[in-house]
Amino acid sequence: MPIREFFHLIHVVDDEAEVEVWYDEVFTPRRFIEKNWSDVERRWASLAMIGDFMIEVIESGSAPGDEEMPLGRFRNRFGQHFHSLAWYVDTPDVRPLFDQLRAHGVRIAKPGGGMFPECDVDPGPTIFTHPKDAFGQLEFVALDDFWRDRDPRFAADWSASFWRDEHPLGIERVAFFTTIVMDVDKARALFEGPIGGRLLHTEASAVAESAFVFVGSDSIVELAKPTVDNSRLAVDLAENGELPHGCTFKVVDVEAAERHIDKVGVGVSDRSGDGFTLEPADCFGAVYAFTSRPVPGDPRV
Repeated sequence: MPIREFFHLIHVVDDEAEVEVWYDEVFTPRRFIEKNWSDVERRWASLAMIGDFMIEVIESGSAPGDEEMPLGRFRNRFGQHFHSLAWYVDTPDVRPLFDQLRAHGVRIAKPGGGMFPECDVDPGPTIFTHPKDAFGQLEFVALDDFWRDRDPRFAADWSASFWRDEHPLGIERVAFFTTIVMDVDKARALFEGPIGGRLLHTEASAVAESAFVFVGSDSIVELAKPTVDNSRLAVDLAENGELPHGCTFKVVDVEAAERHIDKVGVGVSDRSGDGFTLEPADCFGAVYAFTSRPVPGDPRV
């Protein structure tokens, strides 16, 4: 089932305008869809590029009843946090993927909330996994003319070189996304099964057991099970359960990237020999990290 390019990572926040100023200072994103309102989802959102990576910043609506919508419930339950990972799928492949996921025991949600019934049904162009069935919510979107016309990566003149060659962070790409799991083998069965990912590497660090899976045409997901109780990963699992945890960028020069982070006044919570992680309290709940080390077996290197 051919998953295509990574679409976007969602960051749910309290005040989108405030957070967009922060993204501008840290990453200098190219925002191609400004803050806009959706009546279906009852939320404000914008879309921006950081290199070849797309971030969607979302603020739930504040009118009576908005807190009962999926994004409102997420905000009330988890606070400011990464919400979901999304990929493009060719339009003819949405229905087969929908069927394969359901055969694997994954419930599928409709845009705006509610589950699809178990009967034979056409899901349309966008599907969302139930977060409890897929280690956090995953979204799959048909790559139709609407997104081909809007996503800057499909433009003939698109280039991500600014963030690598001119921006002080020196971002080459997203190295990997981290999703917290309680059972790595079970998570691999989903990501290597109906999602069609390919295992690249497994490792045991001081804080986690991890499997790195290449998903679609251009992204890596780390499926990470905490192995100690006091790590940030373990605390996130204890407080929030299985869901997207972090985004790690591969950079040209870690020291240069940290100098920029220090200049914009964002704290560093953890350092290792080849990278560092930002303080989530300074990042509106987001866990962003930077590394000079590629994932072993990364085909994009």
